[in-house]
Amino acid sequence: MDWLQDDEVVKQAVDSKHVEPWKILVVDDDESVHQVTQLAMKRFEFEQRPIELHSVYSAAEAREKLQSSERYALILLDVVMETEHAGLDFARFVRQDLQNVYSRIILRTGQPGVAPERSVIRDYDIDGYKAKSQLQSQDLELIFYTSLRAYRDICMLQNHRHNLKRLIIAISTITQIGDLVEFTSVVMEELKLVLNMSSANLYIDAPKVFGICQLDEKLQMIEGELSGIHLFTGNGIDSIPQKHQEYFLRAKQTKQNFIAEDHYVYFHHSQKGLDSILAFQSLQPVKKEAQQLVDLFLGNVVLTFESLLLANSIEETQQLAISLMGGAMESRSKETGSHVIRVGLYAKLLAQLNNQNQSYCDKISLAAQLHDVGKVGVPDLILNKPAKLDADEWEIMKQHTTKGWEILKGTANPVIDMAANIAIDHHERWDGAGYPHAKKQQEISLEGRITAIADVFDALCCRRCYKEPWSMDEAKAEIIKGAGNHFDPTLVELFELNFNAFKQIYLDRPE
Repeated sequence: MDWLQDDEVVKQAVDSKHVEPWKILVVDDDESVHQVTQLAMKRFEFEQRPIELHSVYSAAEAREKLQSSERYALILLDVVMETEHAGLDFARFVRQDLQNVYSRIILRTGQPGVAPERSVIRDYDIDGYKAKSQLQSQDLELIFYTSLRAYRDICMLQNHRHNLKRLIIAISTITQIGDLVEFTSVVMEELKLVLNMSSANLYIDAPKVFGICQLDEKLQMIEGELSGIHLFTGNGIDSIPQKHQEYFLRAKQTKQNFIAEDHYVYFHHSQKGLDSILAFQSLQPVKKEAQQLVDLFLGNVVLTFESLLLANSIEETQQLAISLMGGAMESRSKETGSHVIRVGLYAKLLAQLNNQNQSYCDKISLAAQLHDVGKVGVPDLILNKPAKLDADEWEIMKQHTTKGWEILKGTANPVIDMAANIAIDHHERWDGAGYPHAKKQQEISLEGRITAIADVFDALCCRRCYKEPWSMDEAKAEIIKGAGNHFDPTLVELFELNFNAFKQIYLDRPE
């Protein structure tokens, strides 16, 4: 039994609205001691809560009591009972075996010489040592006041420690989320936990949470409620609901947290110049003593919210830059930028079908768009020749794979490093008859094998200066024919089984 982790002990001590009495355990083999204690303390109250005395007549009985679910704020303990040191042995049992550091222990003895006061207080972690002859009504009241006050304070400190630990876990959970929808959902759940850490409140529900951040002249908003999670990007303050506007503008003006109607609104201005609020609806008022924990939690939530938005903005910029770069290469050969975007989408779909993790799938959707970046080093006359290339021209054309590798290699950026592999591998063949290095089978990078199928399929479906477009069924048949010679047969099988999904990508983004 671990008293340090027992929430019930903490709640009993700190819940000011709970009317359960303070429980006192009297351990003594003398019936008259129990009677005197009951008589002297029957009207005693501490912080408007009465006491409840529980009597046992041996250390053995006391052990049974404490091993049950009962929790005692104070233990009045006789020293000499079954044995001369029964009380001392019981005190050691409470502190060491039960790890109970909450209950205050006062030794009462009719034989003070049996256990010297100084060594007992030092060695047994007790809170007082009194002779039974000293315990008049006034003495008992003093002991009860000081002991119950100490018990309350220790429990409150432990409660704060426990809440802090739970808060750290809640913040840690929030900061590890990388998706805004999941982030909003987790914030709603963890917020309820934080709101109800303080026992000064009845159970508090937060049925609605929303966050607003002004980023690059745009307002980014997340909203979570029982009906679902909503994400929104607007170009101005008028693009968000009226109530949200009022809260955001008030927070920006006052630069303070505030309570408005049934909402608690937290404001944050970052060093990067971002203004943000996080607000939640509370069906019960949040007590002042709970606000410190709530603010600490919301402060970390807002920082994570801003970081997610900045990361998404950077990722969108990276995606746009890569698509523009890939499209620029294609435009030199009179092809549209749609080709590279579709190749990226085909590659991502094929990677997903091959059970690659989400990170890999996200990277290949961008990296595959740079498969032909090396064409920047190929002369226009060769790129746009409306007839078959001669042998010399073909050798120059094939150099776009190595040129792409040289451009992209060694950046230490995972997307660009994958793009370098794709650039040099996407014209290799499963049977080893490809270029530039005649790699075969598993020697070819997975991203190269995936992009090879994506590139050839889309190229066959598109009009080129040297050919008319094939039908999608003809292109599909050509990919299937290449299984085991041109292409990885496992990937071709996935392509064939899920062809309609690849077809839809083309139909959604035509030339």
